[in-house]
Amino acid sequence: MKRDRFELLSAYLDGEVTPEERRLVQTWLSHDPTAKCLYDRLMVLRHGLREDDAPDTCEADVTLAGVFQCLNRRFRMVTMAGAGVVVLGVLNVLSGTVGPSPARWSLANQAADEVVISNTLQITLDQPAFPIPDPMATPADGTSLKSPGTFPLGTDL
Repeated sequence: MKRDRFELLSAYLDGEVTPEERRLVQTWLSHDPTAKCLYDRLMVLRHGLREDDAPDTCEADVTLAGVFQCLNRRFRMVTMAGAGVVVLGVLNVLSGTVGPSPARWSLANQAADEVVISNTLQITLDQPAFPIPDPMATPADGTSLKSPGTFPLGTDL
């Protein structure tokens, strides 16, 4: 109901109503205070839209200057951000947190046959770190590694 009133009042203001609708809206305005309040609000809104703050004439030079000012501001922001990233990168490289460290270079420069003794863990790829027992071999005490019984699918170990 309220939406119908709003649409009918808006159409009344635009002059798009039939004579019967015009009489109905005039009756609302004379007897219903809520309809009168809505009508007044629509009139204020309509008046505000007509007296917009936009300039009457828009010169091309002023518009062009505003566009270039906006583009220059954006370019300065991108340039400052890029310069900041470059400065941070240089500081990281100079502080040694990123890039090759002298210890890495010294290890690379040593001869291949030279043994490096350090406190780091060294693993050889051709020998395991601990002995792995052969599952088919018989233990020293003579017992078998095979478990008695069968596994679920009827296969023996």
